[in-house]
Amino acid sequence: MSHESHASLSSALAAIDLIGQQMRPYQLVVSAQRGSVWPNRGNSFWLSLQSGTWYLSTWSPVCYRIPGDQDVLAVCSACMAVGMSAMDRVPDEIAARFGMEQISDDEFERLFPEGDNAA
Repeated sequence: MSHESHASLSSALAAIDLIGQQMRPYQLVVSAQRGSVWPNRGNSFWLSLQSGTWYLSTWSPVCYRIPGDQDVLAVCSACMAVGMSAMDRVPDEIAARFGMEQISDDEFERLFPEGDNAA
C-alpha cells in the first residue's frame, strides 16, 4: 500500500494500534506509546517522506531507504515487533525482506540538514 503523506500513514498506523506523531515537518515518529515517546518504554523510530521516497530512521541514527514498491505500513509493523526498546538498527532480516538500503551519513545529512534528529 502506498502512502502519499504523513497524514495518510498516520491514519493507517492508527488502524493497527500504532501511533504516528508528527514531530517536525519531515519527521513522523512511530510507536505504540501514547504521549511522549521514550526509548526505554517501547520500540520507536521515525519516518520521513522525501521527494516521494520513504525513509526509516532509528534514533542512533541509522537511516534506511524504503523501496517505492514496498508497503510502508508492513515495514512499520515488522519493525515494531522487534522488541521492547528503541532499536539501534533495523534487523538484517527485515531490511532484506523489504529491500531496505542503509543510506550513508553524508546522504542522511543532506536529507536532514538540521542534524538534530531527536524528537
